[in-house]
Amino acid sequence: MESNKFLLACFRDNVGSNVGFHCINGKGYSTNIDLAHVYTKDEAQKAWDTAREYDQPISLKHILESTVWKVDYQYIPQTSQISDDYMHYVAYEKGIDSSQYDGNDVYWLDARSGAVSTDFYKASKIKLEDVQKYTEHFVLIPFETAFKQKRRTFQYSKFLLEKMVIDEGLVLPMHLQVKKKSGTGKTKWNCPKCGRIVWQYNPYDFEGCKYENCGKGIN
Repeated sequence: MESNKFLLACFRDNVGSNVGFHCINGKGYSTNIDLAHVYTKDEAQKAWDTAREYDQPISLKHILESTVWKVDYQYIPQTSQISDDYMHYVAYEKGIDSSQYDGNDVYWLDARSGAVSTDFYKASKIKLEDVQKYTEHFVLIPFETAFKQKRRTFQYSKFLLEKMVIDEGLVLPMHLQVKKKSGTGKTKWNCPKCGRIVWQYNPYDFEGCKYENCGKGIN
């Protein structure tokens, strides 16, 4: 059972749309939730009571309901790897600039729709005889190569304070109850897509970026 278990996020260490978490035994931070330290409810409350403003316990149950399997480009080939040794391939967008990645994560091709997504399980398996159709705009690598490097992530845009924390029995510490606000009563947020500062009246849930051309949509 994942009830009454929590992970401790460190929003300062988010990468792209992915939340960064405190790793097992305090060994740094990672967006891979399987490397995150698991806290009991009492441990999570104790950690939150002395937390920095960007440290946030989140119910593991809710995290697992919203995980997305992604692949960091640093751990896969940067050029197409095609040979007769493999029958199935996956294709990701060539990294022309930073807009081609979500943090470090690549965008996989769904060949049926032509859409791309960071969700590895939306990537099409492409047969060896069809790979040449996609090499101009995509890097093609064996399915097995990518599959070994996938990891579970949790997107910042999915975080809901009341549902995933307060309703799970944790109490907002006094030193965090007065959130930074402007003279208008608005609360300061960072957009999970583009990282720009957004002010809004709702102090609990991000309501959306106010900037045009905010960047590639989060998948």
